[in-house]
Amino acid sequence: MPRERNRRPEPAGNDTGWLVLGGVLVFGLVVVAALWAGARLNPAFAHTTDPVVMLGDVVTGRVPMTGAQAAVTFGSIVAALAVAGLLVFAGLRVRGAGSRVDYKARWLASGRDVAALTAPQAAKDAARLGATGAGVGVTLGTHLPSRQALYASWEWVQVWLMGPRAGKTSCVCIPQVLETTGPVLATTNKPDLPEATRGPRSELGVTYLHDPQGIVGAEPTFWWDPLSFVTDMETAERLADVFISSATSAGAKQDAYFESAGKELLSRLLLAAALDRRPITDVFTWANDPDSTHSDNPAAVLNKHGETANAVALERTQTLTEKQRDGVYGTVRPWIGVLGSSKIAPWITDPTGARPHFDPHRFVRSSDTLYLVSKEGGGSARAITAALTMAVLTAAEQAGAASPGGRLPVPLTVVLDEVANVCRWRELPDVYSHYGSRGIVVSSFFQSWAQGVEAFGETGMQKLWSAANVRVVGSGLSEDKFLPFVSGLIGDHDVVKRSATQQKGGRSVSTSVQRQRIFEVSDLTALPQGRALLMGSGLPPALLRLDHFSARPYAGKVAESSRYYESQRERRARWEAA
Repeated sequence: MPRERNRRPEPAGNDTGWLVLGGVLVFGLVVVAALWAGARLNPAFAHTTDPVVMLGDVVTGRVPMTGAQAAVTFGSIVAALAVAGLLVFAGLRVRGAGSRVDYKARWLASGRDVAALTAPQAAKDAARLGATGAGVGVTLGTHLPSRQALYASWEWVQVWLMGPRAGKTSCVCIPQVLETTGPVLATTNKPDLPEATRGPRSELGVTYLHDPQGIVGAEPTFWWDPLSFVTDMETAERLADVFISSATSAGAKQDAYFESAGKELLSRLLLAAALDRRPITDVFTWANDPDSTHSDNPAAVLNKHGETANAVALERTQTLTEKQRDGVYGTVRPWIGVLGSSKIAPWITDPTGARPHFDPHRFVRSSDTLYLVSKEGGGSARAITAALTMAVLTAAEQAGAASPGGRLPVPLTVVLDEVANVCRWRELPDVYSHYGSRGIVVSSFFQSWAQGVEAFGETGMQKLWSAANVRVVGSGLSEDKFLPFVSGLIGDHDVVKRSATQQKGGRSVSTSVQRQRIFEVSDLTALPQGRALLMGSGLPPALLRLDHFSARPYAGKVAESSRYYESQRERRARWEAA
């Protein structure tokens, strides 16, 4: 068994000498057996079958060795040496291909434990759910030590925590996007995922790239109006929540009065614009001009469309004392600052009517792909990407509820890479567990537990973790509260402890059994790249090997797609610089 560098062998527990002695004895027995088997072919021994006599005569040379005898004797010895050499070579090769933590898999889930996640069982589960049209299941990785490929069910949602450069895009996100024939929604803050998968996914349907911050450099070939999601005050409040959560960290302290009043104001402005079929940029104008003229006053617009109570409430906000009104409107403005960006306007408005409008309801019943790209920082468009994510998932939920069995006929695969940065939708933890039953298979990826807490709050992150059927912890993490929690979840194993005592009468060895953590916090912090720990519903913790997309059948298509779209991006960058 491999031993950590900071651990000494147990006293009286070094069996190397016994192993060497056993090997010598086995080889000696092989030589004796070869000599005896060869002697049986020598006519001079036709009078006896006594192995002692036969071996004695052969070794002393009293009976000359025949050609057949020599061939069998030495051939057997050479064959035994060759087999031993091959075994040693295979062992060294397997050991060299593994990581320093692979030996710990013996104390984790066995091949039998994860049988429900293997390809044959996953295919049966897909047939049970009527999801065979989407594929076998959602790719996870290779189980160690059984080396079986594992797949999550089409009714399971996932949470992955992996640090930067841990291989989540190349080993998990790309395979999950490509190994399904159903619709796919993928979020990211870098060009690599869409560039690697757009080529192969375009063979199945239309690929939509929503890139309002120009991270990939795509031009707007379609647009989506966030107000198309708003049909009443309830949906207006949900959209307002997205703008608020995208602009603030969970748990950030704000004035309770102004935050509550600001949310009500924003919800009513969104509802007024939606009912009057105005562009969402009008909400930005109204928020920055509380003294709108009567004909263009949002309260008058609400009244015109029969929203009398909301019109009255909005009028009262407009007629607050100057200091109060400025406080309420001043609270709203940072939340919707993205709506004033000329760079983002083409993605959410289309004055010319020349581009198609994205329809979430049609998308969830297609085999198309939608990439949502944004990042944190100045000019972030994550409020728009989060709103579009909410719209697509809500449309999928409604379509699933209206379908036979209450599920989408072909599951929607949702790969939320960098979800804390790209998709701050605070409602997500509350609906997470419900999605699997509707055929909405969501995988959320975080770089750390703290990142999830910043986006969704401590309670929200706990809800996500608890609601997930598949929870995976990868390399690159270093958190003093979360990793001890994971270490405890993985559990302990029995260790045989030996202690040696030297006395006058001789040496005595005592043995005891103790419990020891399988993965201590230091082991989790130093988890090698390409390894992850899987904790699934009703399953013991399992060790995963994350397989790079280059080892998969579609590696050539991925490489070709990456080269093509990367060259396009570089060409646009040179043209803009010129």
